[in-house]
Amino acid sequence: MSEEVTIGGLEAQLIEVVELVGQIADQDYDRAQRLEGLIAGLQEQIDELTGGTGGPGASGGVPLPQGGGTDGEETPVARPWAVRATAAEWTELADWVDWLQNYYQLKGENQIAVCWPQHGGAIEELAGLHSSWKAAMLADERAEGTGDQSGYWHDRSLWDTLGRVSRAVPNACRNTGHTAARPLPVTDRGLLPQPVPQPR
Repeated sequence: MSEEVTIGGLEAQLIEVVELVGQIADQDYDRAQRLEGLIAGLQEQIDELTGGTGGPGASGGVPLPQGGGTDGEETPVARPWAVRATAAEWTELADWVDWLQNYYQLKGENQIAVCWPQHGGAIEELAGLHSSWKAAMLADERAEGTGDQSGYWHDRSLWDTLGRVSRAVPNACRNTGHTAARPLPVTDRGLLPQPVPQPR
């Protein structure tokens, strides 16, 4: 069995367990805790096989670019928040998203679908919004009532980002429950310009 099949199988199991946890969390806390332990175990196995680049919604099934330096050195590669975040950071983000949803009483197009952790675009937008919220609130607090960072965050970040989060999640997720993202076509590599030979 190849490593890709093993990773794919583990990711499928992980997604299934995540969905089960979401369905029963309100009904049976103890069962949810056990399932979350299974999720963590599956995630650890995926991380071991992929070098830490797996996880719900992490890459949307698209392989992430890998570093390849010269002289045996790894070239740093930019990675999405979803693949570099720790379990504690995921929990912090989920808690903050729940707080945001309830504190601002988000409704309609601004309401965040509960399956946002399964949608890469929503994950990245919410992680960025959370990070900018922390920076703005801390700066505003340090300004002791003379800063405008909180107002700027509300004006420039909050509502625009919520609109993008909404567009990153299929409408069906809000209407009938989570719908898995369907694979979209990838770039036709045959259409890329061919390198021009350089004179020596």
